[in-house]
Amino acid sequence: MEVADDIKKSLQKSGIRRDVDVCQLSLATKKLTSVPDLSRFHFLRKLWLNNNKIRELSCRSLNCCLTELYLHNNNIKSISGALNHLTCLRLLFLHNNQIRGLEDTMHELRRMQQLQTASFFLNPISHDPAYRLHVIHRLPSVLVLDRKELRSVERERSFQMYSQERHRVLQSVAFCRRAT
Repeated sequence: MEVADDIKKSLQKSGIRRDVDVCQLSLATKKLTSVPDLSRFHFLRKLWLNNNKIRELSCRSLNCCLTELYLHNNNIKSISGALNHLTCLRLLFLHNNQIRGLEDTMHELRRMQQLQTASFFLNPISHDPAYRLHVIHRLPSVLVLDRKELRSVERERSFQMYSQERHRVLQSVAFCRRAT
């Protein structure tokens, strides 16, 4: 009941009386251990859940039109099955959690074609030597990763590494050679 009270107080403080008027909501630093049901906020676009104690992520109650999601500084171990319906996300902060499984994480985010800014640093997945290139390959719309703007050189290296056959064909066409 505490979370519901926090939401109510926050809305009253902002002068918001109707759920349809809520387009952003901050539940940061509320000691939450899970994501509350926010399905009543049909027009919610920005959500702050950072600096809590969230371990398990289940965001099925979140509006699929959410554009910004701040989940950094929690204890999240996996995002599998939790975020793939959020296809309108443009910004996703997941840094400083306990996320493992780079491939599973990228698979979960594969439908987010508008995602431009993402952060995963200070997670076990970010320690993988090929982490950055893998993220660039799997999330081609991302322009800023871990607070660093992507460079064309990184995109080229990612393409060479993860699309070797296509790269070889393009090189042979570029130099008028037959691909063998």
